[in-house]
Amino acid sequence: MNRLSRAFATASTLLAFTPVSAFAALDTVSVERLQKLQQSPASAGELIYQGDTFAQDDISAQPLFRYERRVTAIKDGLTASHLTRNPRGQMVVIEVAQMGPDYALQRFDTVNQQSDFSGSVEVSADGRHLHYALLEQGQASSADEQVDLPVVTGPSMHGFILQHWDQLKAGETLPVRFVVLQEMQTYGFDLRFDQESDGQTVFSLTPSNFIIRLAIKPLQVTFDSAARTVVRYEGRVPPKQDVQGELQDLDARVEYTAVTPGYR
Repeated sequence: MNRLSRAFATASTLLAFTPVSAFAALDTVSVERLQKLQQSPASAGELIYQGDTFAQDDISAQPLFRYERRVTAIKDGLTASHLTRNPRGQMVVIEVAQMGPDYALQRFDTVNQQSDFSGSVEVSADGRHLHYALLEQGQASSADEQVDLPVVTGPSMHGFILQHWDQLKAGETLPVRFVVLQEMQTYGFDLRFDQESDGQTVFSLTPSNFIIRLAIKPLQVTFDSAARTVVRYEGRVPPKQDVQGELQDLDARVEYTAVTPGYR
């Protein structure tokens, strides 16, 4: 299958609505990890911000999810955890990224109770090789991928933008690869400066493949221009929306409340 055929197949998969049970069951190790962080979120590190997640096309004042970013310093870098809870306060998604001081991704782990999978991706020291391990609905699998561009994930994306702020503001477009762990592959996005007004700076990430753009809307990240703290995110998020007992992909608006004066 050539690259164009694969792109068509991927877009068809992304555009198709496949119902998913809202009551998936994880493996024991993943459940224990969820329970531990549910009871003691501070074990994941310092609280950096909190985010309220709304459906992008819904003006309702009630968030569908709330998540928090917690960071722990490690040798030569940091570990950032994104912990997502549903309206009942139950933790449903954990995403953890281990990064260098420049936010270069080293490892990414996730536990997703909604979609019944957990997994990890390890990035080689030169950033060119990815090794995936996935446990989905009790089935274990693995894969490898070669990349020639920087790799980002949810917990590393904002920091990556901050690290390249001046380049982007100068008009440079930075191509990146975004990890989709459940599919054990990355997708190409073009990161660029979008606009600045009213004390806020907006950056966008657009799928680099025109076919993928049919399924995935551009992602937008808004920062406070002076403090360089994240204010808002708009685009696809890890948790899914429960619609009459079935789960659907969620294009969301996330409104952030900073807890620390600076982002990390």
